[in-house]
Amino acid sequence: MSNYTHLTPSERDQIAALKGAGLSIRAIAARLRRAGSTISRELKRNALESGAYRPVPAEGAYLLRRQRPARLEQDAQLRGYVLARLLEGWTPEQISGRLGKGIEIGLNLISTEAIYAWVYSKARKADALWRYLTRGRPRRGRRKRPSKDRIAEKVHISERTQAADQREEVGHWEADLVICKRSRPVLVLHERKTRLTLISRLMGKTAAETVSALMAMVKRLAPALRGSITFDNGGEFARHALLRDMLSATTYFCDAYASWQKGGVENTNGRIRRWLPRSIDLDLVSDEDIQEIAMALNSTPRKCLGFKTPIEAMLAELGNDVQIRFA
Repeated sequence: MSNYTHLTPSERDQIAALKGAGLSIRAIAARLRRAGSTISRELKRNALESGAYRPVPAEGAYLLRRQRPARLEQDAQLRGYVLARLLEGWTPEQISGRLGKGIEIGLNLISTEAIYAWVYSKARKADALWRYLTRGRPRRGRRKRPSKDRIAEKVHISERTQAADQREEVGHWEADLVICKRSRPVLVLHERKTRLTLISRLMGKTAAETVSALMAMVKRLAPALRGSITFDNGGEFARHALLRDMLSATTYFCDAYASWQKGGVENTNGRIRRWLPRSIDLDLVSDEDIQEIAMALNSTPRKCLGFKTPIEAMLAELGNDVQIRFA
């Protein structure tokens, strides 16, 4: 198709609904006015391990694949310089250190680790650049780390803005996982000012799966609501930088073992346990049931909101002062 465009979140919602209704790939393609190959490829690429298709993880997986390539793949001049020095026997540390002196005009800086990562990347596997390293090993050895913390580029919660800290501004979120039977979690996003809650099911707690679901959820928010997200130090949030780089959402991290610093989502998790106790098998809970839980939370009045519901509070922030009647 000459005017091909990528599938939208709305189209992924429709694919999930139509597939759930039992329609064939051809029928789904006809409904969406898409090529059958597009629908087939989408279902193969972005289905869960179980074979099921869910729109939020699918959108996240798509965004994850589109993450920016390594800097050396983007910067031809810098790539040429690094490659030439490797061929001359320089180590990545020497290359990085020399660039840090600022002597090489017009060349960007790059870290030692970034050079090693590029040398051993899948994109450069055929080039066997490891042959030019001092030890010439085809695989990287185990690297010493200064600490057990696997999360890079963290910004401490103390640097969070006052508007976010004091709940003066909408668009600042807290994230956490609720773990159920077989370690299958649900991802919870809690907005600090309005107490609005978003929930998405995960099939595991890997960093890649978690960030793909996060990106899908955040992408559906208006840009004004993508202020920041606060995490704990769980390894499942290790790829948080993608949220900043691709969706302009600032990320903050609590102190270790200080979950009270993101008390809003912790309180919400306690409420969610009413419906999802640790012993429950999430395979027996449908996506519709999970969204019903989110709706129940968001349509319950809160004292801290003057007994408005989170939905009413969020709509008010967006300029729609709506009152919901339950009788």
